[in-house]
Parts: sequence; C-alpha cells; structure tokens
Amino acid sequence: MNIQKMIRHVVSLLGLLLFVFIAVGSVDNSSESGGSTRPTRPRGSSSTQWFQGGNLHKATVAEWKNASYQNKLATSADWLSATKWKGHLTSPDDFDRLKLKAQMLVNAVDEVISGQQVGYLHVAEIAVALVNMSNDFSP
Repeated sequence: MNIQKMIRHVVSLLGLLLFVFIAVGSVDNSSESGGSTRPTRPRGSSSTQWFQGGNLHKATVAEWKNASYQNKLATSADWLSATKWKGHLTSPDDFDRLKLKAQMLVNAVDEVISGQQVGYLHVAEIAVALVNMSNDFSP
C-alpha cells in the first residue's frame, strides 16, 4: 500500500468519525435545542448571521473550490460547532471567536486542496483531519 492510498484511507476514516460526531451531536441536542447542531446566536444580537446558509457538508473538493466564501465559512462554522465548539456557544463573544476559527478552517482547507488533483475527495474528510490534528480550532 503506497503512502497516498494510506493517507486516503486515514482521511476517509476521519471523515466517517466526523459524521458520527455530527450524528451523535444532533441526537444529544434534540431535547435541548430542537435537534439542530448548527450554531444559533443568542437573542438580542443584531449582528449579521454569517454562520447560516452553509451547504457544503457533503461537497467534493471540486464543489468546494467553486463555492462562495460565505458558503465555505458557514459550513466550517457548522463543522466546528458540531465538534470542538459543541456546548461553547453561549455569548456573542463566542460567536466572534468561532468566526475567526471558521475563517482559519476555510483557509486551511483551501490551502490543502490548492493545486491538488483530489477532486474525488469530500471536503468533510479533509476538514475533519485538520480539526482533529490541530489544537488551533478549539474554543
């Protein structure tokens, strides 16, 4: 087994783990917040809902490359809020910090896939590897 295949298998396994975490998180949240793992800003905030509208959760690398920055940012916020940020979004300041971390994740994913011919991979597989291997995305 060459190194590229081994990396592909590890990334796929990590992607599966992300989906399990998201599934478990949505089950755990069902009694607390209506079943959603997407971030919801506390009441009384007038800031733009920058974290809404992400739909790249199952996107391929090719789809990610063609998506808007807003879509990438909202999707990254979803991934982070379902994993390392779960239970940490309790104030407007938390959302400001989440936005910085989501921007970092967008940049990291973009950097990993730039110039690479990995269009068959799903972006979630790459994102979960980055989130799990780095402490930079923690609250």
